[in-house]
Formats: sequence, structure tokens, C-alpha cells
Amino acid sequence: MTFLERIEQRRKTGAAEAQVMDFLEKKLPFSVAVYAKYLRAYAEREKETVHTWALKENGVIQGAIVRSGLTVYPVFDDEVKKFEKISSFFLKKNARATHRFVFHGKAREVELLEQYAAEFGLQPVDHIVYDFMAAAGAPPAQGLCAGPPGLIVRQPGVSDIDRLFPLQAGYEQEEVLPKTGTFDPAVCRMIIERLVKHERILIAELGGRIVGKINTNAVTPSWVQIGGVYVHPSYRKRGIATRMTAVFVQGLLDEGKRASLFVKKEKPETRNVYSRVGFRVADDYRITYY
Repeated sequence: MTFLERIEQRRKTGAAEAQVMDFLEKKLPFSVAVYAKYLRAYAEREKETVHTWALKENGVIQGAIVRSGLTVYPVFDDEVKKFEKISSFFLKKNARATHRFVFHGKAREVELLEQYAAEFGLQPVDHIVYDFMAAAGAPPAQGLCAGPPGLIVRQPGVSDIDRLFPLQAGYEQEEVLPKTGTFDPAVCRMIIERLVKHERILIAELGGRIVGKINTNAVTPSWVQIGGVYVHPSYRKRGIATRMTAVFVQGLLDEGKRASLFVKKEKPETRNVYSRVGFRVADDYRITYY
């Protein structure tokens, strides 16, 4: 390959990358998680960490399957009728890893990919269905001052990492791990360090004890996905989660960003907390484990 041919190949590759990013951006806020991974991979020149299979019609992307590690994100237009073709192609290309996949996305899209996976003999070991919620506007004033007297909501520092461990451990075991999952203390600590150093995170402190946390887990130029919202069981139903979420969302709005999150269908009380600070249910979200 000549020098000019290599330049042309890079130009075409760049155009293809931009087209995928444009497609994912149009699918916000439901594509926040995958779009954030895509942006990070290409901004940090770690393209090998994200792999994309795109479905095009007349040169326009109508659907895509993006794989980051073992997490798979199906994203497609509602009118797409040829998603079976790209799904089959994806599953054939990734046959060696399919038994460890985690499908992540809008419920309809994940369920469709599950159907095609079943044709390859793959059966999920667990799945969780969520309400996907988006902030409709600024949180109400009462949310910004909710909680017991003396409650402090602040950013943590490196010195808070050890004190955050019990909360992150509780969050992972209660909210994240599937039925077949095993809690790993070392991984948990690595996650805390990453959150404190690289994500936006707030903690709630009462009487000198850290009793709650909230953080981002995906960030794009216009939308942020909130995750890791957790209050110690002994301090629940006192307005702490409401205060943390309201303050967190207001900070994002002040920077021109909008917020999304998802909450388990089986937890209406948690959904009500988010509703009180301005979130509204937009669709169903699904995570399926293989």
C-alpha cells in the first residue's frame, strides 16, 4: 500500500467513525452509555477497545451493535427490518465470547438481540428490567434542601476512598451484581479510585459519617448518565437521596448538560425519589447477562 493509499484509508476510516458517532448522538439519551465509551475510545486513541458493526441503507446508518469489552450495546432505528442480518453477523464473529456477554440498552433492542442469540443456542442466566428516566428540568427548591439537619453534600477527595468502600460495596451487592455474580473487594476498591479521580461524584455526610454517594458513569457533551446512587440502609427514608440527586442534577444543568438514569422496575420507592426531583420515565431499559 502506497503512502497516498494509507492516507485515503485513514480518511475513510475517520469518516466512518464520525458517521457512527453521529448516529449514536441522535439516539441520546438512550445511547449515553455506549456513546460515552465510543467517544472515550477514539479520543484516547484506544480504538481496539470498541468494535462496531453498522447496518447501512443507501449509505445511512440505521442500526449498530457496539461491543466494549464483553458489554454489547444494540442501537437501531424503529423502522429497521434487517437487524437480523447484522445480529447474525455479529454473533458469528464473536462466537468465542458470547457465553460471557452482557447486553445493555433499550428493552426492545436488547430483547430483539436476545432472540437472535437464542438461535445460536445462547440462553441468558439473568436479566434486569429498568425504568429509563430523564430529567425534565431543574429540580424543585425543596429537593435542594431536603434531608436531616446537618447533612453535608460535597465532593470527596482521595482521603475519602477508604471511607467510601462500605457504600460502594453495598451498592454493588444490592444493585449491580447479577444472581450468578461474585463480589470482588479488590475490584470494588479500583472502582472507587476511578470514580473519585475521573468521574463526577458527590457524597452525603452526616455527623462525620459518609452515608450516601452519587456519581456519573457515562458522560457525553450534552447528556450525562447518573449511577451509583446509594444511601446506607440505616439512613434511608430521610431525604438524603433526594438532596444528593437534586444537587447533582442542578450542577449538571449549570454546565449545560442534561441527566438520565435507570432504576429497577421492582423499586417504586426509588423511582419516586427521582420523580420528586424532576425525572420522568422515558422507556424501558434492559440488561441481560450470559
